[in-house]
Amino acid sequence: MEIGQGRIGSCSKDHEKIYQEWFNFADSDSDGRITGTDATKFFAMSNLSRPDLKQVWAIADSKRQGYLGFKEFIIAMQLVSLAQVGREITFDLLNSDDDFENVKPPVMDGLDILLVKKKHFSKSSDPDINGSSPVQSSIAAQWFSSKSAKKVVL
Repeated sequence: MEIGQGRIGSCSKDHEKIYQEWFNFADSDSDGRITGTDATKFFAMSNLSRPDLKQVWAIADSKRQGYLGFKEFIIAMQLVSLAQVGREITFDLLNSDDDFENVKPPVMDGLDILLVKKKHFSKSSDPDINGSSPVQSSIAAQWFSSKSAKKVVL
């Protein structure tokens, strides 16, 4: 069953901004995909049962790609939100007459704190904030530098 025919996955611009921030946070390697590992960590903040989360994943990843793009992530978040208010998560939701555009984002325990920490961390390492970029010394640079610490007499 393919997603996209119904209204699931559509949301308000305000919710889309929230989901984009969440998606960027959950996408640990910034490749534009939420893998199963990323999803397991992120979706656990919803406090839903493992079977419910498996069902959310099965519906959102209906193409069986093994990852969620941004559109599928929105669908997953809408399903999580519906599950949190007691709705049964089934494939029938894809064709339901629910007003998905107005489904509020789910409650994700601890996410706000993690987002603030991430923003604070990225600002503290931003070269524009403190005037210089952090010094990064690689082992390879030390090994292959043109300056030798020891002179060899031929």
